[in-house]
Amino acid sequence: MEHDTLKDIFRNFNPTLSDDTQFMNRLIRNMESVKLLKEHTARVRAVHRRAVIIAGVAGFIAGFLASLALPYIDAFVCGLRDIIPSGSVSDIVASNYLVVAWLIIGAMAVFSAVSAYDLSLSFMNTKARERVNLS
Repeated sequence: MEHDTLKDIFRNFNPTLSDDTQFMNRLIRNMESVKLLKEHTARVRAVHRRAVIIAGVAGFIAGFLASLALPYIDAFVCGLRDIIPSGSVSDIVASNYLVVAWLIIGAMAVFSAVSAYDLSLSFMNTKARERVNLS
């Protein structure tokens, strides 16, 4: 029964085609929309690529500058080792201070990279909006 109903539906299906000019106009309009989307995507990718490069450079510089402080941290921790009683948790942390120092340096580098990424994106988007308003 159900099979016959489907056969009847397809047997009676006779779609009408729109005329060629309407089809071509709609096709051209859709192709222009696709072109605009491709251009917009290319601009967005370029902006994000620049922002990633800026973020990478900022993170590298922040990590490098923070790592320059390691000799001063070493001198500070060596001075603390004389005061800290041996066998305590503070002594264990003081003995492994480089792990903690590198974790802090890495966190600072990541934080500065993320901040630089956000700032550069907002700055570039503001400049793009100003260009659009001037034209």
